[in-house]
Amino acid sequence: LLVHLVPIRRCNIDCGYCNEYDKVSPPVPYDTMCERIDRLAAFGTSGVAFSGGEPMLHPQLDDLMRRIRSHGMMAGLITNGYFLVEERIKRLNAAGLDYLQISIDNVIPDEVSKKSLKVLDAKLQLLAAHASFQVNINSVLGGGIKNPEDARTINRRARELGFTTSIGIIHDGLGQLKPLGAPERAVYDDVSSQVN
Repeated sequence: LLVHLVPIRRCNIDCGYCNEYDKVSPPVPYDTMCERIDRLAAFGTSGVAFSGGEPMLHPQLDDLMRRIRSHGMMAGLITNGYFLVEERIKRLNAAGLDYLQISIDNVIPDEVSKKSLKVLDAKLQLLAAHASFQVNINSVLGGGIKNPEDARTINRRARELGFTTSIGIIHDGLGQLKPLGAPERAVYDDVSSQVN
């Protein structure tokens, strides 16, 4: 059993397709999170991945990861990557993080998404140099992403840095998935045949 746990709904960026965040919510209290983690362990959960909002905004995230690891469960993190600096990556190593995923939506930021390769490439290089956990880079199509070819570029760069890759289809601002057009489908088929 793999569980996604949201320690905070707040996010530091505003992607046009996202309806899974707000700008005001406080972190879920530490004791409440510990109770949830303990209960998940009792259910026989094998892994807990933090998502959000932006889970790195939770002030006790490292302690929560340690709590997960103390139960023998795998600890994961789905983040937008903005807060990844060398010191923070080393703290994630020390907390026992097993895997991290960043979805990168485009090469150049636009009004739909700020999760771009241009903004995050320096963060990816820091991860390649310092992370002792697995890193997966997820490229995306759909949801107002303007250039489907960006997914190829993102996937290629992630592999150059030694990361695993995946590709996904994102929903629009109303939470709806739309069928992929022919150019998007061709990119999806090509990139998904190369994911590792």
